[in-house]
Amino acid sequence: MNKRTNLSEKLIGFVMKSIIPITLALMLITGGKESAQKLLKASLYIINPEEFFELTTNEKTEEIVSDNKEENIVSENIDSQVVSSNIENIIPEDIKILKEKAEKESANSSNDGEIISLDYSQQNATSKFNEIYIRNTTLNQDINIEEYLNKKVQISITKDKPAVLIYHTHTTETYEILERNFYTNSRSTRSMNSQENMVRIGEEICKILEENGYKTIHDKTIYDEKVSGAYDRSRQNISKILKDNPSIQVALDVHRDSIYQKDGSRIKTVTEINGRNAAQIMIISGCEDGNVTDFPNWKKNLTFALRLQEKLAYDNKNLMRPLMFCSRKYNMDLIPCALSIEIGTDANTITEAVYSAQLFANSLSKFLEEY
Repeated sequence: MNKRTNLSEKLIGFVMKSIIPITLALMLITGGKESAQKLLKASLYIINPEEFFELTTNEKTEEIVSDNKEENIVSENIDSQVVSSNIENIIPEDIKILKEKAEKESANSSNDGEIISLDYSQQNATSKFNEIYIRNTTLNQDINIEEYLNKKVQISITKDKPAVLIYHTHTTETYEILERNFYTNSRSTRSMNSQENMVRIGEEICKILEENGYKTIHDKTIYDEKVSGAYDRSRQNISKILKDNPSIQVALDVHRDSIYQKDGSRIKTVTEINGRNAAQIMIISGCEDGNVTDFPNWKKNLTFALRLQEKLAYDNKNLMRPLMFCSRKYNMDLIPCALSIEIGTDANTITEAVYSAQLFANSLSKFLEEY
């Protein structure tokens, strides 16, 4: 840059800086704000083009961002309404009727204790491999999870004959109907009504399995009018069903759990999946240990349990509680792929439990495709 150019720029800058304020004032009076803004931008371009482009570009960007923010807020509100609407539509009609009835009957129900929602996906786990957690309560048995996952499940499915048996040793176990943070003692945790006890959960599992091409048998017998001796009674009937239907490869005793704290509060095991609350699920697999004998196939059961746990954990993160490995039989010795399944607790709602039953059945269907 030569001296003449530098002198010219200084002169122009002096003139512009002297004239522009006076001109701007006059234009604000006579031409209004818009005319004054145009003069200011033109003057800025003459004085410093680089600053002019930076300023005008930033102004446009701020306008676009502001507009997008408003659009995003509207979009989020619409999406939220759609999700809420979809969730409501997904709830089965019979469950909606149960809720409506409960809302009327429980309008003045007493608060007899707190219901606490907790994530039990890792609670009390004693070992872990990838996303599989196990709670080993045995005295003498250790588990190499990876080793079991590499084993083949002893199962062979025939779709034209019954392949899965669903039953409920504790048939009358039930759930909360309403979503609230307290329970009332006026509502029993057991019911003979198949629309709200474990039979309803079993029906949901069977329906989805059948839709996916697997024939099922659902034993709806009530075995726990008296809790004592329930496993002996279910064993007698299940043994007959298995004998009459040798094509059955999987037998699942579906329950719900109960977790109480010392202060009387009740725990519901819950996680959010696809925007909906789901009751967390626990698989129970037994073994020979201590006083438990005559269970020669327990390792086959455990292989099935761990492989199924892996599939369920993969399909829906945090749906599963740690698999409980214990010194029990619970009629799991009847066939190599027999397990107990705990869906939620008595503090979960039946809506949450039915949803989890759907998730469980869908994953089980995909799992059985391998066989």
